[in-house]
Amino acid sequence: MKTAVIALTKNGKELAVKIGQALNADIIAKNEVYDRVAVNGQLVLAHPFAATFKDVIKRAFFEYEALICIMACGIVVRSIAPYLKNKQSDPAVVVVDELGRFAISLLSGHIGGANRLAGKVAAVTGAVPVITTATDINGVVAFDELAVMNDCVIENIDSLRYISSELVNGGKVCFFSDCRINGELPENIVPYNPENRCKAGVVLSNRTDTPAIAEKVLYLRPKNLILGIGCKKGKTKHEIQDAVTDFLKKSRKSLLSVRCMASIDLKSGEKGINEFSEETGIPFRTFPASEIKRVESRFPASEFVRKITGVGSVAEACAVLAGAEAGTKLIRPKTVYNGITLALAEEEMVFAI
Repeated sequence: MKTAVIALTKNGKELAVKIGQALNADIIAKNEVYDRVAVNGQLVLAHPFAATFKDVIKRAFFEYEALICIMACGIVVRSIAPYLKNKQSDPAVVVVDELGRFAISLLSGHIGGANRLAGKVAAVTGAVPVITTATDINGVVAFDELAVMNDCVIENIDSLRYISSELVNGGKVCFFSDCRINGELPENIVPYNPENRCKAGVVLSNRTDTPAIAEKVLYLRPKNLILGIGCKKGKTKHEIQDAVTDFLKKSRKSLLSVRCMASIDLKSGEKGINEFSEETGIPFRTFPASEIKRVESRFPASEFVRKITGVGSVAEACAVLAGAEAGTKLIRPKTVYNGITLALAEEEMVFAI
C-alpha cells in the first residue's frame, strides 16, 4: 500500500521518520523542519514541501493509498473534506498526535484499511489505536473488510449499511455462498434457507441469477472468473464490449467477477482488447504458443486457428492457463461473435471468515 507520512512540526517530523522507516512510507515534512533525514546511516525517502499544507494534502490525497497525518484531527478533517468521494475510492487516513500517544483511524477504516494501519502505527509508536467503526467495537463481522481480505468486489456498497446495522443491533443476516468457506460463521450469520427469509442478507457469488434471499441484499463478487478471448485483427472496443456483455449475460455471470482476460501473445497489441481492458480495469494477459501447447490437447482444435497462431485452441486454452493450476475448470466453451471468440473458466474460491 503506497503510504505517506505527513508532518508539520519538528516533533512530528521525528515521529514521521520512525513511522516511515518501519512502514516503508514516504515522508512529507515542512521545509523549516526538514533538511536531510538519516536513520542508522541510511537516507530515508523524504519529500519536503514549500507549498501550503492545503496544496500538499490535496496532492497526497489523490497520489497515495494511505495517509498518516501527524497533527490535530481538525486540521486533517478540514483539509480533506473537499476531496471525499466514497468509501470505495477514498484513501485510508490515520491521524497521530505528535507525541505518538494515539493513532486514530479517521477515514476508510475497512475498505481502505485505515483500521489495520492504525494498528500498525500503534505497534511502531506505542500509541493507543483508536477505532470507532461500529462493527469493530461491537465485535461483529464487517463484510466490507472481509471483501477486501478475500479480493471480492462489493457490487452495491449502499446496501452495506443495512447489513452492518442488522448485525450491530443483534439481528440475523442470511448468507448465500457458491464459494467454500474457511472458518465458522458467527451465530448471527445464518446459511440461507428459502423458508426463513431475513431482513438483510449477503450473497457471495459470481452468478447473476442467485435467489432473492432477503429484503436488503449485499452482493460480494469473488474475482474468480477468467475470460479467454481471441479475435480477428481490428475488432473495436465496442465490438469486444458487446460480445463480452452478451456472453456473460447468457452465462449468468457478473463482469465484476472477471479477474483477467487471456489470449495468445500474438494478440498482445490488439487495440480493441486493450482499450476494453483499460476501460473496465480488467487485466489482459497473454501466453506464447509454447505454453498454450501444454494444455491445448484438452480442448477441441481448430485447424484454421492453428494455421494462423500455431495452436489449435486459444480462448479455451488461455482461459484455463491463466487460472491457478489446481481448481480451475472451463465452465463455458468457446462461443463465436462475428470474429470474436470467448470462453470462460472458473477458479476454485475459498472465502476466509
